[in-house]
Amino acid sequence: MSAGGTLVDLLSDCAARHGDRAALVFDDLTLTYSGLERAANRAARSFIRHGVRPGDRVAIWMPKSREAIVAIWAAMKAGAAYVAIDPAASALRALSYMRNCEVSALVTVPALGRALAEIADRRVGLNAVWYANANDDAHAIAGCLAVEWAEVEAESSQANEVSVAPDDLAAVQYTSGSTGTPKGAMIAHRTLVHQALWTRRELAISEHDRIGGYAPIAAAMSGFDLFVGVSAGASMYPVSARIAPFPGAVIKSWSEQRITICYLVPSALMMMLAQGRIHALDLSALRIVGFAGEAYPLARLRELMEHLAHVQFVHSYSRTETRIRSIHEVKFPPEESDVRRIGRVPPDCAMLVLDENQRPVRTGEIGELWIAGPAVMRGYWGQPEMTAQVIKKIAIGGAEVLGCRTGDLVRLCEGGAIELVGRADQQVKIRGHRVDLGEVEAALNRHPAVERAVVTVVAQPAGNELRAIVMIKAGAGADAAQLRNHCAAILPPPMIPAIIDFRAHLPLSPNGKIDRRALKKSAAVDQ
Repeated sequence: MSAGGTLVDLLSDCAARHGDRAALVFDDLTLTYSGLERAANRAARSFIRHGVRPGDRVAIWMPKSREAIVAIWAAMKAGAAYVAIDPAASALRALSYMRNCEVSALVTVPALGRALAEIADRRVGLNAVWYANANDDAHAIAGCLAVEWAEVEAESSQANEVSVAPDDLAAVQYTSGSTGTPKGAMIAHRTLVHQALWTRRELAISEHDRIGGYAPIAAAMSGFDLFVGVSAGASMYPVSARIAPFPGAVIKSWSEQRITICYLVPSALMMMLAQGRIHALDLSALRIVGFAGEAYPLARLRELMEHLAHVQFVHSYSRTETRIRSIHEVKFPPEESDVRRIGRVPPDCAMLVLDENQRPVRTGEIGELWIAGPAVMRGYWGQPEMTAQVIKKIAIGGAEVLGCRTGDLVRLCEGGAIELVGRADQQVKIRGHRVDLGEVEAALNRHPAVERAVVTVVAQPAGNELRAIVMIKAGAGADAAQLRNHCAAILPPPMIPAIIDFRAHLPLSPNGKIDRRALKKSAAVDQ
């Protein structure tokens, strides 16, 4: 199919061509492409029966499972956009996402449904809640119809009559925001299909491949596992929530399943190397290891490449707002530039390195990376002012193009190569998750005992960690455990500071602002 189609078309075409092939292999249960198509049709009919309309949003808040993946496809088949929420997120945070983009339906599990029911009221706006894998009684949420998954499975498996267009919204993907309010990036079908087909072609992925799906469904990286495989008719092996926290168990399962492709964050790969006894495993089927999301320590990458000398290693670049997925093939021995290089991108996308006045920089200079083309999101849900800050018309070569600023500082090298240097704002990567330091600070500053909190990032051998420096109000009291518990109630796990230090005073710059450079230096001395 062409890059102008929809994800719904992608699945239907694959089911027609590879109907008997395994689409999902999850916890030893196999769902063929024909089976996945029928299951998504049934769930879509149930969604429509209970009020989901084209243009709506369907939230999916549950651990990775066969039902969760079916629900993603079903939401799109119903003409809606899916909103995947990390199952580790607090009920308060999940509710903030759902209210922000006004979801009309939720797919979850009873335990999370009960947590939501404890804090939700009729203003939640849901028409219905679907409970997948219900092994106990679902808890009613005020004003919402409860639908058991058995009812979904009783629906007809015939395709519904809803028409889905390439420019329709496929997903709303939330990412951290500096104001304390997360931002929902609106991603169209056309953008995700474009990314999937480009990746399939560049990596020569075929129906014979087996893709190890490590990324959580709420992560932007999950698009590789969910959509690239379907574009090629490959088999997807999502990593169960049962073993995902144990890298050794994950790599052992990939050996047994004869996985050929995996795409994940470097910190996960490093833990697999440390805990997975790779020397004792048969990974001869593995042909591609893709990594993205954070810097890969060069010594660790060399060690892994030595163990897997037959494997093609690919460093990729992508952002939630710009689904471009660059491809840079890393050769042994890797160099420092290999973990910073932004590789080749689709020919209809442009990568621009601009100064603060949005003018091209010269070779050797550092500027901010902007991306133009079909990989760019439509904007942030319900935040036109924020959208206008990142998506702008740029004058290039006498013409105007619509570009999206990434916030990444890059260096323009000889021959047009681009290398990552750092961030233009306070966003960092923690275990592959994009985290805005300002949002963590906003959460800490909401604690009644906190006078002021500043959050920095500390580089550790296993990856970045967050460090909070906190001033406590006079006469108040709070310890590190209390502050972590406070953060855990409103932030996902990667955003909870691993280190919390207490200071009587915070250094100020001449203009009266917190001197972050001085704090960073003092934090380095304290280590």
